[in-house]
Amino acid sequence: MSTAELRADNRLWLNAVTDQQRHTRDGIAQRQLLATAAGACMALADVALVAGAFMLAYIVRFSADERLPALGLEQYVRMAIVQALLTHVLLVTHGLYELERPRSWPMRLRGIVSAASTALVLAVMVSYFLGDQAFSRLWLASGWAASVMALSIWRAIAHRLYQTLRDALAPSNRVLIVGANRLGRQLADELKDLHVVGYVDNGSDLERLELPLLGPISQLDELVRAYAVDELVIALPSARREQVSRVLARGFHRHVRVNILPEFGELLPEHFDIQQLGGRHYVGFVPVAAVSWFKRAVDLALVCLGLIMLAPVLLLVAAAVKLDSPGPILFRQERVGKNGRRFWIFKFRSMCLDADRQIEKLRLQNEATGPLFKIRDDPRVTRVGRLLRRWSIDELPQLLNVLRGEMSLVGPRPPLPSEVEQYEDWQLGRLRAVPGLTGLWQVSGRSEVPFHDMVRLDLHYIRNWSMALDIEILLRTIPAVLTNRGAY
Repeated sequence: MSTAELRADNRLWLNAVTDQQRHTRDGIAQRQLLATAAGACMALADVALVAGAFMLAYIVRFSADERLPALGLEQYVRMAIVQALLTHVLLVTHGLYELERPRSWPMRLRGIVSAASTALVLAVMVSYFLGDQAFSRLWLASGWAASVMALSIWRAIAHRLYQTLRDALAPSNRVLIVGANRLGRQLADELKDLHVVGYVDNGSDLERLELPLLGPISQLDELVRAYAVDELVIALPSARREQVSRVLARGFHRHVRVNILPEFGELLPEHFDIQQLGGRHYVGFVPVAAVSWFKRAVDLALVCLGLIMLAPVLLLVAAAVKLDSPGPILFRQERVGKNGRRFWIFKFRSMCLDADRQIEKLRLQNEATGPLFKIRDDPRVTRVGRLLRRWSIDELPQLLNVLRGEMSLVGPRPPLPSEVEQYEDWQLGRLRAVPGLTGLWQVSGRSEVPFHDMVRLDLHYIRNWSMALDIEILLRTIPAVLTNRGAY
């Protein structure tokens, strides 16, 4: 090939790369504009849908009733608007307007239910201070149900519509993964919604790569320009990042975002800070979130109220347990609490007297993972006990444990000492919090959740505790108990 031909080929290649870069920059701007416009439209639609759902519930509730409601239409309209605005604000806090980081369908539904439920509680509190205390309870319940249904259907359609428009109007980010290893391949699968162009590494031990290995790390800058990359994902272990660090220190000849996956990524809470100490930047976070005294105050207030309201139920259940099978009404069992402190947990007895002695005979039928022991159709469970366990009524005596400060309303479930003896080091972290009656594990499926996922949920709660998270879990406990999911 002559020098003139080589120069011509180089010009063509440079022009192609320049056009690709310009196209990518335009695509980024288009995506940002489209996401902003779509978010604004979704916000307006959410407010309109929630307000409309409550007004539809008003029509259905009072159209067939000749009696006029205690409050006028103006108060109901005002309540519907307050509910709609509060729901919108709470949807924002749940990240449901981050269209470029879409939530899965279960996470989206959970966010909608949580936002609508919390908004209803807050709206009722606001109406109380405004002097409007006579709203129809049937109207509130039907309006809540209609708004949850409307938001769920609308958002499923809206997300699909947004993805279609985004794919048609704005090209997706071009991602380059630095690290042709198992983690890199896993990240490539997780980033399917983006355009992953390939891997950069000095080689690979993997037998098969679905994406091409584009070149060594020494050519990272050239590859970023050649493929018009928008984002880099560093999937190398810390021992191999020195070469990448030198490239990052020099910078690139185009705008690119660098994402470094920390080796302690699962330890990071949702909120952390970047601080500078001695000329270096550090990621700062607290492994265990500080718990406010307000949590204990809320526990005491709700438990005292609950014991008063549930006293007749507790008496009826106690009588049923006594009449159904011989043995004590309450069952005591040693459990492990915060920082390994042991205490006796109280439950309504739901099994026969020699249940503990039958465990070894039933060991092969265990359906739980890890150190847990659970059987769906446990032959040791009594007739009344089966009903109590299905509706979690057997747990109610643990309100006494909460009153004594051994437990909280929300927290990790207290394990047996025999279970703790089988824990791995990282699983001991779930003992850093006061155990609870309910928690993320219970509202996520209880016995259907594998043990290691249960521990991860507990660690997430411990690292990210807040009163808002406690309220969300308490509200999600109601449908979890009513649906009986994972209860056996």
